Amino acid sequence: MAEIDNNNNININNIDKNNIDNAVDNIKEEIKIEVKNLNFYYGDYHLLKDINLFFKKNSVCTILGPSGCGKSSFLRTLNRMNDYTEGSKLKGEVLLDGKNIYGKSIDVVELRRNVGMVFQNPNPFPKTIFENIAFGLKIHGIKNKQFIAERVEKCLKYAGLLDEVKDKLHKNAFSLSGGQQQRLCIARAIATNPSVLLMDEPTAYLDPASTATILDLIANFKKFYTIIIVSHNIQQAGRISDYSGFFLNGELIEFSKSGDFFTRPKDKRTENFITNRF
Repeated sequence: MAEIDNNNNININNIDKNNIDNAVDNIKEEIKIEVKNLNFYYGDYHLLKDINLFFKKNSVCTILGPSGCGKSSFLRTLNRMNDYTEGSKLKGEVLLDGKNIYGKSIDVVELRRNVGMVFQNPNPFPKTIFENIAFGLKIHGIKNKQFIAERVEKCLKYAGLLDEVKDKLHKNAFSLSGGQQQRLCIARAIATNPSVLLMDEPTAYLDPASTATILDLIANFKKFYTIIIVSHNIQQAGRISDYSGFFLNGELIEFSKSGDFFTRPKDKRTENFITNRF
């Protein structure tokens, strides 16, 4: 079997040499995002240091770590949200489907259509429930009212919210509860049909029932999206993730399949973190 290790080196064991090239090609086809030698700075402060990892298609990956370790800033490098931060600077590459998203020819608006994001705090627009989801479609030039209406309904259904709001689509989104608002933001994020969904602590401020609903959505969504989550919740990561990584002081300490990550961590610092001894 051929695998790519944490440094993106290819390890090939027990495989016929004649099939090595095919095995490597198959692995590359499974990779949705590959991060190479990524360094990120706020002014003179070197926050993220030599990050190398990859995210496979149709998987759930969770980035864990203590507050201030750089995990949220890392997530924002994957759709260039850090571009809005004055003085920020990035070196290295982030490859989406093999293409560097920091290349000069990249359309950042199109990039963010393809890489949706859900934030820690529910942040619906000060618009109706309907307009929150329709907004992204209209921004991208879609004018067909029937298509927009069908897409809004479909996204609400995918987010598990349609039955709760179908009779009040034209009410202000702020009339919803916190958990409903977060599901609305998820529906809004998928409206433009992205292939990647970034989620920054999506259940941090939700009650247990709303949290359980969001986690169930994430488990179902990986059939359609590559999902990358930032979290501090070890139990949640163990429940929903296919892959998990641990950041500390701006460095990627470990990244592996979640089964190995939680039961056989390679680094003592990872073990200390997941056993609450950090």
